[in-house]
Amino acid sequence: MEVMHPRCAGIDISKKDAKVCVRVQGRGARATASTVTTWGAMTGQNWT
Repeated sequence: MEVMHPRCAGIDISKKDAKVCVRVQGRGARATASTVTTWGAMTGQNWT
């Protein structure tokens, strides 16, 4: 399958939290990397 975008991101926002996923295609022997970050919906909540 041909890669159209080697770097992409997605976002999911709900009443409880917001999640962001960033995906970067690996080159050669390096694997594709995905990072997911979550933020709480309330001001005082920490992100994980």
